[in-house]
Parts: sequence; C-alpha cells; structure tokens
Amino acid sequence: MGKLYKAPVRLEPVHRGNRAAEAHAMRGPAPRALELESPRLARGAGYGGKKRKRGLVEGFRVLTLLYRVGELPAGAFQRLVELFKAYRAVGALYFWSKRLGLSEGVELALERARQQLPYYYRHAFDEDSRVYQFSEVGRMRRPRKVVLQLPLVEAVHPNCGCYIEENTLVVRLGNGERLELPLPERALKWLQEKEREVAPLKVTKIVRVQWREDRPEYLKVQIVLRVERKKPVMPDPKSALLCYVDANSDYGIVAVYAVSDGVRTKVLETPKLRPPNRSRRLKAAAKRQAAAAYGHKRGINLALARLSTRFRAKGWVKAAAAQIFKKAFQRANDRSVVMNFDIPDPESVKNSYLQKTLLSLGKVARNLANWFGVYATFECYPSTKCPYCGSELEMIYTRRTRIAYCRNCGFYDDRDFVPFYHWVKALGLPMPKHPLRKLQLPEELKPLINS
Repeated sequence: MGKLYKAPVRLEPVHRGNRAAEAHAMRGPAPRALELESPRLARGAGYGGKKRKRGLVEGFRVLTLLYRVGELPAGAFQRLVELFKAYRAVGALYFWSKRLGLSEGVELALERARQQLPYYYRHAFDEDSRVYQFSEVGRMRRPRKVVLQLPLVEAVHPNCGCYIEENTLVVRLGNGERLELPLPERALKWLQEKEREVAPLKVTKIVRVQWREDRPEYLKVQIVLRVERKKPVMPDPKSALLCYVDANSDYGIVAVYAVSDGVRTKVLETPKLRPPNRSRRLKAAAKRQAAAAYGHKRGINLALARLSTRFRAKGWVKAAAAQIFKKAFQRANDRSVVMNFDIPDPESVKNSYLQKTLLSLGKVARNLANWFGVYATFECYPSTKCPYCGSELEMIYTRRTRIAYCRNCGFYDDRDFVPFYHWVKALGLPMPKHPLRKLQLPEELKPLINS
C-alpha cells in the first residue's frame, strides 16, 4: 500500500527478428495496491484445456495489482481499451454460443477472433491450450443473474500477450507495441516465496489484465500461480499431525492440533479465531441513520449506513485459513498432516451475519490443501451427542463458553471441541483427556460433574 508516484515513461524500439518494426515500450506507474492472499479464479476460467490429466489436483495463489489509468501513457491505454472491446465482443459471442450449443456461433466467434485479434490472444479460444477460458461453460448451471466478466488474455510464455520479463510486466498491444508496467519489490518477493513453498514442483505463472467500465480509473492485473500435483493420499493417523477445524461456531473458527501414537492422543493447541468486531461499524451506521432521520443528507447517510452494516470478511477468512495451515506445519515437525474442515450446512447459518464468512472457508481451505499437498477432508460431526456413550448432551451457557456435559457418563467440554472427539473416534484413535483446555465451571455444574 505505497503512495502513488509517477514513473518516467521510457520509449525504446522492439525488434522482432528480421522485421524492423519500431514500437514504443511504455512504462506505467507503480501499482496502487497489491493483494497478497486472494485464491480465487474468475468464473468459467479453467486451466489445462481438455487434456488435463486425471488423478491430479491444482492449487492456485493470486497476486492482484492495481494501476491508475490516469498515470498510464494515453496512447497506450487507448490502444488497450480498443483491444479489450474487440476481445470482449468475440468472447461474449463464443461464451453464449458454447452455453447454448450453437455450433454456428462458435465458428463465427473463431472467425472474428482470427480477423480482429492478434494471434497470441487467440489461445483463450483454443480448447487444447493451457489458457483456454471456457472449459467450465458446459458444466455451469443457468444462473438467475449473469454478470459476464472476461479478462483480456492469459499467458504462460512470451509468445502470448501478457508475461513477466525480469521485474517488469509486459502487455503486448499488437503491431509491435507493448506496455511495460513495473512490478514492486514486495510483489517479486511474494512470488519467489510462493515458488519456494512448493519446490521442487514447477509453478506456472499466468498473467491476466482486466479493465471494467464500472471502475474505469484502474487497470487490474492478476498474476496467477498454478501448481499441479498428484492427489494426496491419507497418511497413517498414528504418525501424523491431526488438525480439526470447526467453522460451525458462534465464536467464529476453532482449530484443534493433536498427535497420537495409537496409545494416547495428546492435544497440542486449541486456538479460537474471532471474526472482525462489528460493534464499531454498527455504531457508525446508527449515527448515519439518526442523521438521516433528522433530514441531514438523507440519501447519502442511508446509503452509507447500509454499507456499514454489511459484513464481508473475505480477507479475514483467507488470513485465518493461512494461519491455520502455517501453524499446522510448525506443529508437524516433519510429520504428515491430516486435516478435517467442519463446514456448516448452509441452512444452519442462513440469515446469519457469519453465513458467507463461514461457508467461504471451505473453498479457501480446499485451494490451500491442493497448493501444499495436504490430505484434507470436509466432513461434519455432531456437537450435541456424547462421543463416549452416545447420549444427548446438555448445555450450560457462560459468558464466553458453551459447556456441553453428559449426565450419563460425566463427559464435559466446550461445545466447539465436541466434534473433534467424534473425528478422533472415527479415525480409530484413543480419546484424548477431557476437557481439552481448562474450563471455569459454573457452580450449578460442579455437583453434576462430581456425582
């Protein structure tokens, strides 16, 4: 998040073999912002074409950079906008022809691509290409609301339209022209760090450039890192680190790290991750609504109040998932890792302010598991059933904890940790000592536990 500054524009000729076509190499400004954790791909943008190998999983990491359009060379940006318009028109025709099964429309779109687009931008329409954009069109369900967002192009080698050359991002504009955008040092370090995480596997870099009319002041660049590995198999739970993550919690996200040797199961750590505090945003929304009630800039204050009450914690979910994986590798000490993510049923959190937050954890965790090659499952286990005798658990609510206890066998623990016992039992491992962490029992529960 550095300050904006204007970098000098550099002009230089570009030589293409024997063709002495001069072109301008135009360097743009430093990016406004970069988002280091955004493992999400555009809908319908698949990689690998039809020749994707079976039995493999793909993990992605995405680096997003924003460049101010006002600081780009005017001629280069105008040429880029023309290229966008031509590509989007062809892409929309190809997309809907594929979606509706119109072979004539597909042929017409390919013909227009050959006429209007440079050859290195046609890989997006080649079904055998690694940057084919429409591999998931046939499997997509017809949505109620469609927002079509197609990137300009994706590239994996210098023969395509966008690529990285040392510490510079190059966008080819056609007719020998290209736009050069500098990559900040922080972004370069991040890319190198991600490559070391999966070494010795090869990381494929894919560059996407996007510009939208609803945000015309920014040019968005995404650098997608893609790694392909064999689907991980489940290691022996007796010699692996056990990591159970429960997102079905009023608290937010709960993780349990444990190890077992087949004789006893030892719990190492039980962190709880809270979502961002909403109280400040709600107070600000209340002030805006009060101002609107008195007639002070009514429309503006009501709009700002609605924005303040919206709870979107995508960044927190990504940071929490990354923290869980990082802690697992630290605790593993060269052991294998077995993980289970208990993601709630959408109906159980419907109309809750945590609905989108908790449900999005599954996609983020699946991507990180594929990236690191960790065996992960996504199964739900009960939190109201005793793991020892199967009786129904009763609840006592304290200020910060929901304590579940069994009148039949005397089991008690934090309700957030009860599913972990069921998971350990399903793995065929011995039960850990309960409670997993020290609890401050209320007075009415102590006689029941002692009896």
